[in-house]
Amino acid sequence: MKRKAEDMDSQHNKTCFFLGANSGDGFCSLYDGFVDCAHGDFLWVIKGGPGCGKSSFMRHIARTVENAGCEVEYILCSGDPDSLDGIYIPRLRTAYVDGTAPHVMETRLPGAGSLYLDLGAFYDADALTAWLDEIGELFGSYQALYARAYDLLAASARVRPDTLPGLWDNDLPQRIRRRALAAASREFAHAHGSGKVSRRFLSGITCRGGVFLWETVSHLCEKVYLLDNELGLAPIFLDTIRFAADEKGLDYILCPTPLQPDVTEALLIPGLKLAFVASSSGQTFKGPVYRHLRLDAMADRESFRKLRPEFRRQQHLRAELLRAATNALAGAKSLHDALESIYNPHVDFSGLYKLADEHGNYLLGQFNDSAAASVCS
Repeated sequence: MKRKAEDMDSQHNKTCFFLGANSGDGFCSLYDGFVDCAHGDFLWVIKGGPGCGKSSFMRHIARTVENAGCEVEYILCSGDPDSLDGIYIPRLRTAYVDGTAPHVMETRLPGAGSLYLDLGAFYDADALTAWLDEIGELFGSYQALYARAYDLLAASARVRPDTLPGLWDNDLPQRIRRRALAAASREFAHAHGSGKVSRRFLSGITCRGGVFLWETVSHLCEKVYLLDNELGLAPIFLDTIRFAADEKGLDYILCPTPLQPDVTEALLIPGLKLAFVASSSGQTFKGPVYRHLRLDAMADRESFRKLRPEFRRQQHLRAELLRAATNALAGAKSLHDALESIYNPHVDFSGLYKLADEHGNYLLGQFNDSAAASVCS
């Protein structure tokens, strides 16, 4: 029997991100930057349709290496965060990724840096032909609901309460930049790095609504600067911090906002155990906070008082559009579950988990070899 989402581990004390986002411009992918096959990473690109066990296969391997003491980075599905789209094992420089639509991926440097893994081979294709009409109908309805969701997300992205004329006084951005530079001066004084920049989504708009992976921040970073962002001021602060980090050559994780991927939502610097995270009414950070910077309070109160009624109306409109988009994504998830219920009985899960064990045991051998080499050196 397939191991379903109810069997999944808690994400506490794990590094979890999204690499895809349901955005105002459709599906936004960061998958191309997941690993670096040209410089030592190895990527398994998994192919296979609904219900063939891609997520379960990766979770089985992740548990195997975690039990041996390896850290694992989990990549959650942007549509359904209870499902996995990828894993990366930094110690072994090995990754697995779901390479099917919408985040289609192909092998890079085939054989040397990556290989395909066809889990569709575990389908009983002869049995599934009897379900051809039902499968076709469900796929069509599923795709239509995603198109509906993206239309609603596009509308919500264009409702920008924080861009109301007169909401900010003209010198406010410069004052925020000065505050960010002061924080960078304190935190980066003796820091250095290799200049490596990774891009990950820390939150997503999913079938469960907005999901914010605050546990990842707490797991990677002990010192968290929380930035008020109701008025859209946090990106000014974050972009200034990013510029300062680049000047110092620091390694960091840049986290775009899923609805508007050109806007920064957070910047994590695990090497310094330091994070800067935007927070608003729709997204609350629940972990320990080192400093809470109330950027909204820096705006002119009289200007905001005059614009508050229109600001609140636009906030409400945007929230309604996001709720409607979430409902469409939830409907798509129900249809995907119906597809899986057709496929699951016609999948050889014993063979699938045997293959997962083979991969897990091979990685354990690599891990033991590296541990022995460390002791000898």
